[in-house]
Order: sequence, then structure tokens, then C-alpha cells
Amino acid sequence: MLNRGKLKTGSKPAPGELALVQAVVNTLDLESNCDDIGTPALLGDWLTRYGLLEESVTVSKRDWKMMMAIREAFRQALALNTGEQLSETALDQLNRIVSQFQMTVVFRSDGRADITQNSTGIAGAAGQLLVIVGQAVMDGTWARLKICSSSACKWAFYDSSKNQSGRWCSMSVCGSRLKARQYRKRRLERTTP
Repeated sequence: MLNRGKLKTGSKPAPGELALVQAVVNTLDLESNCDDIGTPALLGDWLTRYGLLEESVTVSKRDWKMMMAIREAFRQALALNTGEQLSETALDQLNRIVSQFQMTVVFRSDGRADITQNSTGIAGAAGQLLVIVGQAVMDGTWARLKICSSSACKWAFYDSSKNQSGRWCSMSVCGSRLKARQYRKRRLERTTP
């Protein structure tokens, strides 16, 4: 079982293990340029803390670069859930990343099936995150995990609204900023001859 501990999910956490994927995306705060997994050592500590990696595993620079690519691929994939378009290049990159991992479907006696990953170490940690995404797609929770529409933020949040229309990680912060900018723009347009 994965250790969820205190994940950096923001005020709108995803349910269950999907919160781990949300937390991975939110390890990079674009506004402050603070990256919780900005070095191989920090990544190793983060993955170990949340039960995705054994303490004895050392994260190489190559492993770290792979996880950075996965994090940004998740961010781009989540933007689709907010209605943004994904370029063919980004889609190819996402599929290329996913194809590196061996996944297996395991059927259970109750007729349901689970996805499992077959790797260890950093590949196992990345594979586990991909399994969580796969399960979230199957159970319908993936579509509710979104990226904040604020270009300065891009924080992952879980949209629990009834009609899945959420656009911001925080209406009081990111939503208010956008509405204030739009108001100032309209006001300026009315006063400009």
C-alpha cells in the first residue's frame, strides 16, 4: 500500500491513490519556481516518503530526467480534461513515455480486473503512477483531475463540481485574478475612445 502522508494537492485533493499523481504534478510550483523534486536526491526522497521507492534505491540523473518528462506529460494530459488541445508532438511524447513500461492486466475472481506494473526501482515507481492513471481512467475519476486554467499557475486540482465545469485550482485566487483582469480590460475598453 502506498503512503499518502501529507501530499501537496492543494485545496481540492483527488480521491484515493490518484492524489499521488496530482501531488507529482504539483511538485513544481510555477508561480514561485519551487520544485520539490528538482534534483535526483530530492526525487528519491519524495518517492521514498510516499512509498513508491525503497530507501536503498539511488536515483540517477537519467531516472530523474525520465520522471521530469512523466510529470510534464501528466500536466499536458490533464490539460485535456480542462478542454485544452494536446499537440501531436506532446501526444507522441506521452505515448512514447508510457510504452517504456510493462503493464499487465490481472483478472480477479469477482470478474473485475486490475492493471499492475512489472518493474522495480525508479521504473517501478513511474509504472505505479501510470497504473494509478490507468485505473482512474477506467473508474472515471481521471476526467475530474484538471490543470488550473491560469497560465501562471497550472496547478493540478480535482473538480468535484456536479457538472465538471471547474477551471481553477482556487476560485478565490486564480479565478479572481482572471475575473479582475477581464473587468479591468472591459473598463479600459469602455473609457478608451
